[in-house]
Amino acid sequence: MRVFSACLGLVTAIATMQIAGAAITSTTTHGAGGNDLNGSIAVGDAISGLISSIDDGNWHGATPSEPERLQALTDDAGPISNLTGLLNDFPGAGLPTKRLQYDLAGPTDIQKIQILTGNFGGDGRVFSTAVINVSTNNGGSFSPLGGFVPGLGANSAGYYQSDASGVVNSGQWQSTLLAISDDGGTPLALGITNLTIDLFAVDNTGGENRDPFDGINSYTGVDDGLTAAIASPLVWEIDVIPVPEPASCLLLLAGLGSTLLTRRNR
Repeated sequence: MRVFSACLGLVTAIATMQIAGAAITSTTTHGAGGNDLNGSIAVGDAISGLISSIDDGNWHGATPSEPERLQALTDDAGPISNLTGLLNDFPGAGLPTKRLQYDLAGPTDIQKIQILTGNFGGDGRVFSTAVINVSTNNGGSFSPLGGFVPGLGANSAGYYQSDASGVVNSGQWQSTLLAISDDGGTPLALGITNLTIDLFAVDNTGGENRDPFDGINSYTGVDDGLTAAIASPLVWEIDVIPVPEPASCLLLLAGLGSTLLTRRNR
């Protein structure tokens, strides 16, 4: 993956010089059906088949045993059953319900991260809230990777919500894809060796998305005015998508050039 460095260096240099305001952001896509977003799952990404090196064994009592727990998160497939990836409820205000750590095969340049969640019951468990940190020194130290919340905008604490607090799912959606990327088309991060993903509860009954805190959210500095989420999502897939290989370099440059031209002509 590091063989892409020459092309990547050119892309990064151009972006640094000419794309003002490019930043890590996220987009959210909802599916009416539980399997509607399976086609967006990346096959053969940087964590395909990897099992988190952290396993607290803490799952909802209804969650089936493997392969519907840690294995399901990186199996490049959708849910096996209607309970696949169900995380534990009542983690405590401000606390994650699950921490994952993925140790990559080698230093990897990352283009996109995706988190697919859902619930065939069509309630608040379809949402996702995560904090992502990355390491470039084999886990010696970690730093937050961007951060974005719809309605609030960017933060620098690695904190993401798929949807704004207060959004209600009353059966219209059964799946959610949170896709994290750089809106300038440049890589999310370079030379990543490890990443941690903290997953949080998302709902406090009634299908309403809430942040994990009672009062001020320490990641965003904002109080959403709601009590802390207590019900956790079903996580069906996590993708860490590397920067394209050299054969795709010209396409990446062409896309970046188109972005630059569009912005310049506005």
